[in-house]
Amino acid sequence: MKNLIQISLIFCLFMATNTNAQTTKTVTGFNHVESVATDGKFIYAADIGKELNPTAKDGDGQILKLDKKGKILDATFVKEKLDAPKGLAINKEVLYINDIDRLLAIDLKTGTKLYEIDFSKDTSFLNDIVVWDNNTLYVSATDKNKLYKVNLIDKSYSEIKTDVTISGINGLFCYKKASRIYVNGFGSDNKPNGIIGFINLKDNTFTQITSLQGYYDGIFISKDVLYVSNWVAFEKKGIIQGIGIYNTNRVAKISTSEAISGPADFIIVNDQLIVPAMMSGEIHFIKLDSDLSLKL
Repeated sequence: MKNLIQISLIFCLFMATNTNAQTTKTVTGFNHVESVATDGKFIYAADIGKELNPTAKDGDGQILKLDKKGKILDATFVKEKLDAPKGLAINKEVLYINDIDRLLAIDLKTGTKLYEIDFSKDTSFLNDIVVWDNNTLYVSATDKNKLYKVNLIDKSYSEIKTDVTISGINGLFCYKKASRIYVNGFGSDNKPNGIIGFINLKDNTFTQITSLQGYYDGIFISKDVLYVSNWVAFEKKGIIQGIGIYNTNRVAKISTSEAISGPADFIIVNDQLIVPAMMSGEIHFIKLDSDLSLKL
């Protein structure tokens, strides 16, 4: 409780404004949806299954295919047996999925597996995925506080050893024009002490961009605003925050019609947040202020 009070005080000091975004649609019908991705035509959602257990090898995970408005078109799009799929990424008609301790490549046309890369000797909690280029992905291993670089040519991976440990490293976002990967963390010891910053891939140094802490999950940059999802607590109190890329002392809480129950790995499409609510099994569509960057 003391930590939550301290975080609230810090949050108040850094708050710039509450934006006027609002939830325009909420889609239900999921178990525990953790991540969404799009190829521009459809939305794909990763559901870890009936139990909120991200490391259980229970075989009830699934990838759902939705239209742009959130209507479920195929509840079992991926034909491969999945346990607790989390991070998703799409490139060149391939859907990449992190499923506990393996990275799968799925043919986006058929939903069938092309290949997989085994991480079981190093982690049992692969989380987010980002595409750097046609041959390179980065993935986070939340349980080990590590970032891995994946070589898709020879199906190998190597650790990116940073100068600072990012506890519970979770969300990733490639910012190629500055050779950076923006990251956040879920924290450690079941405390909302996760941090936000970026890794400079030229020397693998980490820079924390704000003193705000929380249970951070998703991360995305759009129009010079860095958006992060923060669970706040393990109940329906989750929020989305916007941070100015060029003025990281200014933070906005994105206004929604209600708090989000476990806001996870989201995307932004046409000034619209598409946010999975992991604990309640929903996906929220939230219209953003397209001029937020000018206010931060």
